[in-house]
Amino acid sequence: MKTLTPEQLYMHHNQLTGLMIIVWVVFSYLGYKIKDIKQKQYISYSIIIFALLQEILDYTNRIFLDEAYTLSFKADLPLQFCQFGFYFSIIGIFVAANNKKINPKIEQFLFDCAYVLGLAGALQAMITVDLTGINNQIGIYALNWQHSLIILNVLWLVFAYNKRFTVRGIFNAFVFINIVIWPVGFINYLLNANYMFVCRPPNIDSSFFIGEWPFYLFWLELIYFLYIIILYIPFKIIDIISKKT
Repeated sequence: MKTLTPEQLYMHHNQLTGLMIIVWVVFSYLGYKIKDIKQKQYISYSIIIFALLQEILDYTNRIFLDEAYTLSFKADLPLQFCQFGFYFSIIGIFVAANNKKINPKIEQFLFDCAYVLGLAGALQAMITVDLTGINNQIGIYALNWQHSLIILNVLWLVFAYNKRFTVRGIFNAFVFINIVIWPVGFINYLLNANYMFVCRPPNIDSSFFIGEWPFYLFWLELIYFLYIIILYIPFKIIDIISKKT
């Protein structure tokens, strides 16, 4: 498949982002308005299937279609924050749509992590796009969907299944982030990789990454904790309004 210039890649990414914003609004509205359980299940399973097909398309492109890309354990394991959020959001939708419920605390934990990693990680990644390893049109579409589908999934959980982020969720997500970086850091050491950017900052211009290693990690801790608290505010406002009505 034809290799594109960075300018062309950014253009395709921005065009798809505009389309996905419309999709976010449409699915949020559908989730809020549709009351029939079967219809919600049909849409939920369709979202899951599309998300998984996107993953298959992404790795098919990396392995077979992108001649300029070389697949490696160093760069292609699903160990970034956004990918954790992506899979947590898919599992969260499946659990919410399935009649066989699991432990409510586990279900809430899945949503908490998907919500934080989705909006903190995916949204930031869509604003400051990292083109490392992206060479063709399929690659840039897959990159966009890897992030925009997390946001879609989270919005669907909020509006279709009334999921809510709580004070406990602030600590759930923060603790998960601080626990998971240790095994991922060990994998980075073994592979000389940089999953979750715990070894060096990403190749982007971002105000989130302040200073050199390891100091930017401490700044990220503070920034992400404040960001998580900000993400809680909309749900706190909803809770206050609902108590008054």
